[in-house]
Amino acid sequence: MKNLYYLSLLLLCVACGPKAPTNEQLKDLCRNAAFAVADQQEEAGKNKAFQEAVEKSAKEFDINKITAEQVHFVFQEGSIPLNGYLRNWLAPVLDEKAKQEGKEGAAATFYRWKYLPLADDYNEGKRLEKAAFKAVVLHPMMKDFLLENGEAMTDVINGLAQVRGDGWMELGILENVKSLLDLTLPEEAVFASMGVFNTAFTAENVPAVEKDGIRQKVLKQYTTLLDNERYAKGKRRERVQEGIDYLQGPYAMGTLVGNKAPELDFIWISNGKEKSLDDFKGKIVLLDFWATKCAPCLGIFPNMRELKKRYAGYPVEIVGVTSIMGYHVDSKNHRTVPTDGKPELEIELMQGFMKDMGMNWQVAFAKQNVMNMDYGVTAIPHIAVLDANGNVRYNNIDPFTAPYHKAEIVDALLKEAGLRCPAEPMEKVDYKE
Repeated sequence: MKNLYYLSLLLLCVACGPKAPTNEQLKDLCRNAAFAVADQQEEAGKNKAFQEAVEKSAKEFDINKITAEQVHFVFQEGSIPLNGYLRNWLAPVLDEKAKQEGKEGAAATFYRWKYLPLADDYNEGKRLEKAAFKAVVLHPMMKDFLLENGEAMTDVINGLAQVRGDGWMELGILENVKSLLDLTLPEEAVFASMGVFNTAFTAENVPAVEKDGIRQKVLKQYTTLLDNERYAKGKRRERVQEGIDYLQGPYAMGTLVGNKAPELDFIWISNGKEKSLDDFKGKIVLLDFWATKCAPCLGIFPNMRELKKRYAGYPVEIVGVTSIMGYHVDSKNHRTVPTDGKPELEIELMQGFMKDMGMNWQVAFAKQNVMNMDYGVTAIPHIAVLDANGNVRYNNIDPFTAPYHKAEIVDALLKEAGLRCPAEPMEKVDYKE
């Protein structure tokens, strides 16, 4: 019913407004509509106020003659307060314009997806969104439009990640995804392409050979950035190099699990003399990548504490792996202590932190960054489990589940290695506060 109403407004525009709108007229419409909507308290009143503003403008121009770029302009001018009303009003316009040939039709198809009206039903909304995105990816002139519009290109690359790898297979757009990744991408779209690889890598239905092909395409995009003067040195270059290291590392290459654990060199470790993972050979090792600034990391401490108690006296080690940050978050006293250039101070503060937080497992500062690309650490906490031979057997297991889930993994690895193991399964309790 809502769209029928806006369609009637559209017909009114055709009858009464023979001229195309100017940007100034569109800006006035948005300003007047925003004031009218703001004056109303109830949603029904706001909707009516917007409709009246549109009807008044319909006497001045024909909205059907708006360009696709002007549609984008309207949404920028209307901003958040008018977003939903504008989506419903302009949807019929974009539906018609998307039928045009050439780049104007491609642009309308893109903006029809970008500004799709919000559906009342979640599942229906997702269905319509996927259909609109599929039309974007399959449009024969879309590449030409995107190559001239860097912002739109970045939106589409982000859209590929949001639809996810299994969604590509469902929509039949895998070849189009690969084709888009072969284009010359603007910088922000290159960084967005990492999300495309990540969703491909974790997809169940994307073939392994296709995953690696996408990895190589994203790697090429990142490598090309190094030729850009902006990325010649400093933080920008570090960001790009980090992405390259990730894409060339064992996690992204699919060789992490089942093989020797990537090196971790310890600057300092609590309650021990270990310098690297090799020093843990003969034990099952649970690695927890974390940082003092990470609230979710602290949230799993009660479960980690109980897990450590279970394996006291057994050949099992839990190691909280972090790195020198240049600051220390003192949770007990709600303060952040600057430690830039003072790694010794950061290590000293960690010892007090462990006592305050009741950390009964080992903590290690590694030379490698806690966001460790070899292990695919893109968010913390991140947990990996090594067997007694120092091989990664599990990676990125859910850190927030009750500890007995991890105990089942550890127990199985102990038995496999012929090592002493607790006789009874761990109690099925979640200790998180």
